[in-house]
Amino acid sequence: MDERTYEDGDAAELRVYVSSLHAEIEELRQTITGLEARLDTVVASWTAFRTDLDTEEAESQRALADRYANFVEQSLYGLARKAVKAKHGDIQPDRTARLVAALCGELFGRADVSERRVRRVLAIRADHELAQSVQRVVTQARGIVAESARMKTRGFWEFDHIPGAPLDDSRQQVWARCDASASVEFVVAPSYVAGGTTYCRQRVHTSAS
Repeated sequence: MDERTYEDGDAAELRVYVSSLHAEIEELRQTITGLEARLDTVVASWTAFRTDLDTEEAESQRALADRYANFVEQSLYGLARKAVKAKHGDIQPDRTARLVAALCGELFGRADVSERRVRRVLAIRADHELAQSVQRVVTQARGIVAESARMKTRGFWEFDHIPGAPLDDSRQQVWARCDASASVEFVVAPSYVAGGTTYCRQRVHTSAS
């Protein structure tokens, strides 16, 4: 047998070896792919049962709830204070709280919002200096409600409460400087609820009597 025959034999063996390596590599690749698929399934299943992972929807609902709370505590409260002072000459906390409650009822307790009804609640005419503020809060409230309506899970404003009951920390918090140990008198601002989650608790006025 000449030298070329030996060389041809070595090349053939090398080809067989390389071919076997390719087969092993392909088998390993398929095994890894299968393991990755199983791992993805396990992770997805585990994630589905976790309650600490926030969804984009929940983040959006929280942001809307914060916007609503700020609107009540700043815009509505400020407007109510000015209206009370204009009518009574001074700012009376109880009257202000009741006026905020009436405004919330008009803005978040009805299917439609009317500037005329809001002005009536405030006891002001269309030419009153606070009329422009009324227009602004109505526009803001409509925007908040519209944003909720665009959510995948539409939220709602809950006014339900039990007068005389103790404060329910899971869904209520006291308004301003009210006594948290006293019983609930009335709802100043409703809670915002979506998908069974209370994103913004009720603001309630309490009474020790």
